[in-house]
Amino acid sequence: MGDFQKIHRYFSPLLSILTDKGVNELLGDTNSINNLSELLSPFDVLHNVPLRTSQLETHHAPSFHLRFNELAELDSSTEELHKVVEKSAGDATVSTNSDNIYENFLSGILKHHALVPYCTFQHPVAFILATTTKHADPVSELARLAQEVSFPDAYAKRAYMSATPNYVLRYYVLVHDANDGDMDHARNLLEKAKRAHGIHCALLIINSKQSKEEKEVDETVTKTYGHSRAHSLDASDLTVIRAFVREMVVQSLIPWMEKCARDWNQLFVTNRKGFTNKLFSSFGVSRKWAAQQAPSRAINSSAPVASFVSSEKIYPSTTHEATFRRLADFAFMIRDYKLSAQVYNQLRRDTAEEPEAYLYMASANKMLGLSHLLSPHSPTSTLDTTVQYLDEASLTWFTTKNATDRAQMIRATLLYIESFRARGSSGLVIPSSFIKAASTGNGLSSAIMLEQAANAYKNHMKPYKRKACLYFAQAATVYESHGKHALARRCYENCDTDRFPFLNQALGRLANEEDAPILITKSLRYGGDQRLLDDWRDCLRKDENPKVTFPLEVFDKGMTYIRDPHAHVYTNKKSERIFDTLEKELKTSSEKIDDRIDIDIDEVFHAVLVARNPFNAGILINNFQLEFEGEANIECLNKDLELGALEINEVVFKCSVSSASTVKLNKVDFMIDNICKVTESLQRNGARLNNTKEHRMGRFYAPDLSLEVRVNEPTPRLLTNLECFPQRMGLGEGYLAHINIQNIGKVDVDDVRVVVNEQSFVALGVDENISNAQDVYKQSLETSTEQSRIENTLRSSAPYDIGKDLKPGYTHSIPVLLRGDNVGKKALHLIVVYKQKSHENHHKVNRLLHVVDIRPVVEVKLAAQPSKMQIGSYDLSLEIENVVPDSQIEITQVSFVSPAWKCIGEMKDMNLAFEDIAKQEFKVEFTEDFNVEDSLQTQTYMIDKMAEYLQGDNITENYPPPVNVISSHLTHSKKYIPTSQTGLFHMMMSARRYLRQMTFGYEFKSIPWNVQSHLFPLFEANEGDVVVCWKMGDRVGHALVSGLVLGAREGLTRRIGEKVKQSKNIKSVMYASKVRDRERALSELTKSRYSVYDMPIIVNTYTPSPINHDFEQNPELRISVDISLFNNSIYRNVESKLQLRDEIEGMMVPVREFTADVSAHDTVNVNIALNMSKAGRYKLKQLLLTIDGLNYVVNLNEIVLL
Repeated sequence: MGDFQKIHRYFSPLLSILTDKGVNELLGDTNSINNLSELLSPFDVLHNVPLRTSQLETHHAPSFHLRFNELAELDSSTEELHKVVEKSAGDATVSTNSDNIYENFLSGILKHHALVPYCTFQHPVAFILATTTKHADPVSELARLAQEVSFPDAYAKRAYMSATPNYVLRYYVLVHDANDGDMDHARNLLEKAKRAHGIHCALLIINSKQSKEEKEVDETVTKTYGHSRAHSLDASDLTVIRAFVREMVVQSLIPWMEKCARDWNQLFVTNRKGFTNKLFSSFGVSRKWAAQQAPSRAINSSAPVASFVSSEKIYPSTTHEATFRRLADFAFMIRDYKLSAQVYNQLRRDTAEEPEAYLYMASANKMLGLSHLLSPHSPTSTLDTTVQYLDEASLTWFTTKNATDRAQMIRATLLYIESFRARGSSGLVIPSSFIKAASTGNGLSSAIMLEQAANAYKNHMKPYKRKACLYFAQAATVYESHGKHALARRCYENCDTDRFPFLNQALGRLANEEDAPILITKSLRYGGDQRLLDDWRDCLRKDENPKVTFPLEVFDKGMTYIRDPHAHVYTNKKSERIFDTLEKELKTSSEKIDDRIDIDIDEVFHAVLVARNPFNAGILINNFQLEFEGEANIECLNKDLELGALEINEVVFKCSVSSASTVKLNKVDFMIDNICKVTESLQRNGARLNNTKEHRMGRFYAPDLSLEVRVNEPTPRLLTNLECFPQRMGLGEGYLAHINIQNIGKVDVDDVRVVVNEQSFVALGVDENISNAQDVYKQSLETSTEQSRIENTLRSSAPYDIGKDLKPGYTHSIPVLLRGDNVGKKALHLIVVYKQKSHENHHKVNRLLHVVDIRPVVEVKLAAQPSKMQIGSYDLSLEIENVVPDSQIEITQVSFVSPAWKCIGEMKDMNLAFEDIAKQEFKVEFTEDFNVEDSLQTQTYMIDKMAEYLQGDNITENYPPPVNVISSHLTHSKKYIPTSQTGLFHMMMSARRYLRQMTFGYEFKSIPWNVQSHLFPLFEANEGDVVVCWKMGDRVGHALVSGLVLGAREGLTRRIGEKVKQSKNIKSVMYASKVRDRERALSELTKSRYSVYDMPIIVNTYTPSPINHDFEQNPELRISVDISLFNNSIYRNVESKLQLRDEIEGMMVPVREFTADVSAHDTVNVNIALNMSKAGRYKLKQLLLTIDGLNYVVNLNEIVLL
């Protein structure tokens, strides 16, 4: 249990003293003590006092407090409580110490006691009647005093106090001067007094003769009564007085109070309707107490049960409610908190039934909660819930709108808070109670309580800093409104101004001229409006030499950077991955060693600082001075920078370094509004380290190198730009542009190579004689057919090498042919690699990114079907539509590109307006220029390599063999576009390569791309592409329809499988993951184009027309059925066999089986002879054609003989 001294002192028993003149004269003449209460008051605290509860349990109170006063003072007018509250607050705030203020405020309030009808703590518990032994008849004098005390004005004037208070102890005292009288006589008088007035009598011996010099007065006496009083007393006298008070309390007062409580408890138990059983069962009140007979002089058992006087709003002293209130208060004073809680609880219920007895109910609620708080048996865990009783009482006091009642609320709250503190409550009930009490007014008392609430939040085991600052600020506001600026400033200083810097503005308002600029500057931390900035500017202008630290960062360190003059330009991570892939193909890398910026001596670079105005008003920043760690030449490109509210802008510094070294961006100095000089550090941390356990447990950062500049000796530098690269193109449109490469360094550069990601979009290094795209599509060829030998591989073209050195200042231009190959936005990624001449050092890389928007121009639809006129040929039909609004498009040429096929026919004149559609029909036939050996080699290579791959072998060394490609053209003029002698053919092959890569990437997901380029060819013999060249004004281009398959397709899956079976045990030495990859590849192969098998033989049958024959004249007729076998395969000879199995009466077949070896793209005719012996209809149903072990049924028409 904590210290309840303040609570016990406030609710201590009141002892009123009535003496004759002789006592006062005795005390005053010798010791300068005015009356007996002044003599006894220093001994108002007794220690280790035995007490007994209603359960007859004895315990010892560590301290027991008393209050002494003169009976005449009982009826003195008392100042109203609300005035006492504000007066105590005003007196307390003279001090600037927070603890002293509250203690003085609390002490001032708890010193106030007033007679009120609903509380008996100010009613005397005992009358001390005193006279001296010098009196002529002391016993009679005591009787007179006892008669006089029965009718004091305080009792007579108040109906709620008994006129004959028999429940008040009469204690008779004989004061004896030890230096003037016989002690035996005094003892005899004491015996007489006991016989006359009972046992409650005592003899008080004091010393009235000064035996020492004033300067030698006992120090103990001086501490007790002060320097100007009690000169005749010594330490032994104080011991006598202390013993007198203890004897009075222990032997008379406490037993009396316990007896009264016991008697009233009997009435309480027996006279409450229906309450006895409840008391016994719920509260455990002893029936032995109820069985004791109550003395008639203590109470009158026949008193009326209740009689509330509405006019005076009181319960008279004779009512049960008044008696039970005295019972509860007596129990509370003698520390029987269990009994007091029971009675207070019943009283608050009873008084709640009387609407006008709200003050009785409020007081009972207050005391009920205090009884629980002070009871040692109340569990600590439920203490905070007792505040509900205070809340109920406070609500009653608050709703009366009476100043005194609201002051009661404040005093009750303070009593509760002190009780909570004594019980060690760590909850939030203390600050919340202070806040509720402070809401009753806006005086200094509210400020004190708000400050205490803030301190409670601040000192909580889990500090509530935001709430603490809130109530410190509210308290400071109230202090400031009452002129207590020092206290207001102290409250603001207790706030966390680092977290809530706007409070510095209030501190600055209260500070002196020297501190005001510092405090108002701190208040800018979270920004401010125009008014705050104006106050800040005024404060700084008044101070000639302001020493302030600006609390905000104007320059964002995170956004500060040094602009790398050689930095790559690309937009996103996807582009970065593409660039990295291109660099990997060239076996080089542009990845930097670290984050430092590399420049050459005297090379210009720029430091960019991002200024951010943190205020809701404009500011001016100027006088910029940038500082590096190391020597550097710096020039600021922004002289004055005006920033609007919350505006962000850049400040750029032009820098260079004249010697090889390393410099680091350090800090920047600048002025704000020409009145405040600010220095901001630009240093920052790098990435957080997470390598070791120590790193992960703490916060460790790598150094940030992005603001460091490494100055080197001259190195190779190339400036690369794209000239005439369009922003928009048509689909298939050709466009001539240039890549300009300039040596801006100071050394020679060689090994300059260029590579691009979209090779179907860009052709590097076309003929330098070509000045524009029209030259590419110029019709200058005399013949309609041309032949080219190409690398039949899917791998990308080799990087373009300019083939010469670049001296400093020299510029080289690379002509580039562009073609829009797909609708939409196309991102073109180019890299240029180079190195210093005669050095084997690391290559450097320039990256370029260009985006082109490609729009459709013509829409081409192609239909192909076998020719009905010529077996082995195909009829092709083109449907061409102009999809460009407000345009006129001329179709200049149609070409067919294939290793084995060519187109023949005549081309129409086609000029198409918007949405016009033209049709062009032509024939494609097998060409004699076809190189069968090339195709067979390509097919064999693919079968072997696929089998090796499925067996787990490494196949990344070889590529498919070259192949001849034939280009045939159709035009309406005698001139043709030479596709094989310009960049046009390169563009066509790149477009086909791109489409093949997309197709194989979809069909063979499990085979890596770098392996696919070693497996599959670019062109297969039975494939062909259609090229439609167009012209639209000065714009030219071509549309491409790729992947047309002609002739019979031979499924290669069977042949690959046979190849794999020859080494079927090879998988046993492969890793399981690799086996799974091969199995997936085999599954994809069986679903791909290479599993499609077309029957190579086209069969045409010729049966005779109906024949009239006279079998009676000539009994046998010889006829024949002709069958034509055409081999639709362009590079394979096919062995076939025909069998006629029909057995029909009247028909005899001399030869039933025929074999034929049909050459590639050739025809063999078979004649089947039939001997017919009678007329009729003959249907042959079992004519079988066998090819590669597969049987096919050949349908024949009926043979009719009449």
